Amino acid sequence: MKGARRYRLAILAAALIAGACSSATADPGGSPTEGSPVPEMSTPSPSPLASLAPVAIAPGVESAGCKNGTSPGRRSETFRYDGIKRRYDIVVPKTQRGVAMPVVLGFHGFTDSSAALASRSGLAARAAADGFIGVFPQGSNVDGTTPPYFNIETVDDPSLADDVGSTAKILDHVEAELCVDRSRIFASGWSNGGMFAATLGCAMSDRVAAVASVSGVHLLPDCRGRPMPIIVIHGSFDDMVPLTEEDVASAADIRGMIRGFNGNRAQVRMFVPVNGTSVESWVESWAERNGCELRDPAVESGIVVDKIAYRNCRAGGDVVLQVVKGGEHNWPPSPGSDTTAEALSFFASHPLPVGELG
Repeated sequence: MKGARRYRLAILAAALIAGACSSATADPGGSPTEGSPVPEMSTPSPSPLASLAPVAIAPGVESAGCKNGTSPGRRSETFRYDGIKRRYDIVVPKTQRGVAMPVVLGFHGFTDSSAALASRSGLAARAAADGFIGVFPQGSNVDGTTPPYFNIETVDDPSLADDVGSTAKILDHVEAELCVDRSRIFASGWSNGGMFAATLGCAMSDRVAAVASVSGVHLLPDCRGRPMPIIVIHGSFDDMVPLTEEDVASAADIRGMIRGFNGNRAQVRMFVPVNGTSVESWVESWAERNGCELRDPAVESGIVVDKIAYRNCRAGGDVVLQVVKGGEHNWPPSPGSDTTAEALSFFASHPLPVGELG
């Protein structure tokens, strides 16, 4: 980034994927069905938040499920897609019948779980409080042969799961069963999940309104569709994903790390190309792709966060990088930041133009 590089912050040596967390495997099952309740999620600390509640925003586009009841609560749904067992957790807030609700997808990191991301991010608690549907897909473990992950589709390999297709099926089911505002479906994720959220921004620009990538981002080489609004939130002390060009050179042995988690060769091939590019460069690529001015982006330096926003992007395709000072590879990157509030605020101001809806 020409303008933004003056504001870089040094971070530790980088690798690509999230550190090992407690993993969860998909529940067996056939067609989508209600399963066991999702464990209670921790309640986030109070903070100013631009609410996504439908009553506070312009009228949306109702899904077929608006003729049904709301079925509030937290539960798991299971299904089979492309021969692989899949699962997602869902949080449905209490609302009036027929009120179309936004949807926020939350994708976990490599080796992590849907429940962990829902709790760590605070998205589950805020979905219930703020009136949007929280959907937390569980990454595929290819029937127990790999760590849970999301396919960011940087390589074509038949052993990698079709996560774009399975996410589309999840949205089909949610829209049919619940009252969804189809113009306000948003994708967020952490680490590998943040990279996959960016993949969805490319592959499903007619369904996903905006993207928030935390501690991990990339851009598909053949990214098509409309300019995709994206906010990238990254810690300056992230020791897993390189923030600056200088950090790429000191990246850890990504191959050894993935194999240490019993990852397969296809996963190695998927992640290695991403590991060789800095977050700053990915963000600049998004800005170029969205037709933003690359020179002299707007820079705001705060006590906790440095914000870099590109100017004059095409058709509302805003591109923002927030660097959390001293932040690490986590959601939030540091206790002093409210990553979820930032993501939700960005989402609230970036609905999908009705004319672009697929």
